[in-house]
Amino acid sequence: MKYCLPIINESKEEILNLIKENPDYNFYEIWLSYVKDLDTDFLRKLSEQFNGKLIFLFRKQNLEKSDLGNELKERIIKILENSDNYMDFDVNDGSWGLDFIKTNNLNNKKIASFHDYQKTPDPDSLTKIIKAMENYNPEIFKVSTFCKTSKDGLKLLELLLDLKEENKKFIVLGMGDEGKIVRLYGALWGNELNFAPINEEDSSAPGQFSKEKLEKILEEIK
Repeated sequence: MKYCLPIINESKEEILNLIKENPDYNFYEIWLSYVKDLDTDFLRKLSEQFNGKLIFLFRKQNLEKSDLGNELKERIIKILENSDNYMDFDVNDGSWGLDFIKTNNLNNKKIASFHDYQKTPDPDSLTKIIKAMENYNPEIFKVSTFCKTSKDGLKLLELLLDLKEENKKFIVLGMGDEGKIVRLYGALWGNELNFAPINEEDSSAPGQFSKEKLEKILEEIK
């Protein structure tokens, strides 16, 4: 079971410290659009120092647009080519990045993701989203949606089992209180990563458990 620490921080020094001070995490998710004075030298060194343990993304919370210019984002994609670190592109607003990698034949490890902070789509829509992701041949398929009812959680768990049956690597998550059951069973049923902040007030999405709490609950229900 792999844990990922989401890091939303303006300070490059603090990002580095958070990684070094929390070695018990398998991965660290770096939200690049929040980093102040972001430069490619910092990214190159960070990627090399923690190769195989990082996930980079450009989007902001609630799918707000990134402030980073396209030229800088394309340079970052090229810098991260051939590394063992992942790049996460949401198909809502980040398919340009997936297209850029595909068009230029770049060798980036990709997470194709879909986020909906308002609702969980119906099962047919979720299936179509996965089919659209397949065009980019991602290493991991990720779906994270807001669950208004327990039925929404069941939709996501059904999707998870379908992806598992198809031998795809997946991360399926529910947001909100009704989505917590998806995070628990997703961890038990094969999510590639489980996003768990140090403290729940530092969560990057509603419904995340802290790492300590998630570990305790999973231990009780195994």
